[in-house]
Amino acid sequence: MQELIEKIKDLSNWASFERPDFLADLNTVADEAFEKATVEGYLAALLIYHQLCEELVHLVLKNAQLFIQLSVFPTEIDFPQKKRLMFGQLIEELKSTVSFKNKDEFIEKCLELNRHRIDIVHRLTKRTTLLDVQHQVSEVKRLFNMIYDLFEDTHDFFRVCFHGFRKDIDWDEYLEGL
Repeated sequence: MQELIEKIKDLSNWASFERPDFLADLNTVADEAFEKATVEGYLAALLIYHQLCEELVHLVLKNAQLFIQLSVFPTEIDFPQKKRLMFGQLIEELKSTVSFKNKDEFIEKCLELNRHRIDIVHRLTKRTTLLDVQHQVSEVKRLFNMIYDLFEDTHDFFRVCFHGFRKDIDWDEYLEGL
């Protein structure tokens, strides 16, 4: 309980990216790789967009779990941190959590991006032209940008909720009782 109280009282403990600057750099690398208009550029961009999407899903899931913990406080709930979940498993975890604005759209766009990644990677040798790869990775890039916009709205929503919890509850009173 004390850990949760300390987390909500200090904004720097709220769910966030571990290395936001590096993720921004990766996004730039993906965009630059895409602009090279080469197979290796398209594949690099595809893999980076997918990994960034996975990071977004991780953070939304962490936000949802913190929201649940705060909602049931002072009752405690523990979310086991599962290591090395595959993308589909992460999405299943997200499906099983609280609702939020555009949750279904966020999940569907993530799944669509993943379907493109799977199709490109597993059918790469069946492609007939570089243009075919370019079109599909262009769709991945478009989807990633949409996912990022949805993520920003969702992340903002949770942070507003956390501010409400932080302000509306006398957390020090609970700390004194421990």
